Amino acid sequence: MNQRSTRPRHKYRHIFLDAEGTLYVPRRGRSRWVFWENPSAEAAVDFFELDRGVRQALEQLKGEAETICLVSRNSELILNALLDKFEIRDYFDEIMVNGHKGKKIEEYLSRNGFRKDESIMVGDMPSLDIIPVKDHGIEAILVDRPYNRSVNNERITGVRDLPAWLRLADIADRPRRPRLATLDEFLSGVTQFAREVEGDSTKSLIAVART
Repeated sequence: MNQRSTRPRHKYRHIFLDAEGTLYVPRRGRSRWVFWENPSAEAAVDFFELDRGVRQALEQLKGEAETICLVSRNSELILNALLDKFEIRDYFDEIMVNGHKGKKIEEYLSRNGFRKDESIMVGDMPSLDIIPVKDHGIEAILVDRPYNRSVNNERITGVRDLPAWLRLADIADRPRRPRLATLDEFLSGVTQFAREVEGDSTKSLIAVART
């Protein structure tokens, strides 16, 4: 039996992750704009650090999701330098850089025969990671950051919370259990049942009570 067939079935099977601000963040709370004043691959490896719990979350997601993709607007040189530094490249089935994220994800899903309603994007920038993706019919959630708190959208505190959020999405997606009958409805049903069986009512009522 292959690994894919043994994975749990989740509502969201295809995970798309932003890079900067989602997987890695500036060290010591520095502003990212300080880096972008004079960006380079060499500076990036000193400026950014992997956000707390990201590696553990990726490890867990790799065993549960069908695909995990990285979708970033970073330059390839900077992105590659950071992926190599953090040693997380192998967690991703595909790495997409630059361009419209909604279109890129839609093209990837179509090319592989995957469903939009089984896919989700996770990012920190509403204008780049959320709105363009939702416009293409794909769900997207925010990683909570001080600069995006004015936006009304489903959010998690970090990628570290994504495995638990996906499990909650599974629970919310389950069909609701049939409504339990009220006591009056139950007694009415028992009375009607007794009338229909008449001659053997006592035995039948006992059977109903035990059911």
